[in-house]
Amino acid sequence: MTETYAQALAEHGIDDVQPLYRRLLLRLKTRDDGAYERAVARYRSDVEGVTEGAEALAAWLSYGAWLASSLEPGGLFTISEEGLAARAADPSPTGAMLIHLPDSANRKGFVIAMPAAPSEAQRATADLLCE
Repeated sequence: MTETYAQALAEHGIDDVQPLYRRLLLRLKTRDDGAYERAVARYRSDVEGVTEGAEALAAWLSYGAWLASSLEPGGLFTISEEGLAARAADPSPTGAMLIHLPDSANRKGFVIAMPAAPSEAQRATADLLCE
């Protein structure tokens, strides 16, 4: 983790997203080798060379949203401290919880970004709706 990336996480109040995305990559690898190779190539082209803090964080969040949609088609949502959901146009580092919810009602979602200090409602949402 670069210092500027760590600073951007702290400024936006977001936990490091890399462990979340490693789990998504592992899941993708067990499901589809070709999709995994595309995910690695996308990481190299869109994330790896970005070093500025805010830009790196935005690149990571975009990558995470893309990874989640590669696993399950669906939509991106922010979850407020009160637990209220709103559709997110893009994965911006707002400090709110960001999740990907599959279109299929019987599938669990994925956390894309979790606040460093999530509210009780955000934790409950992640426990209920996400893996």
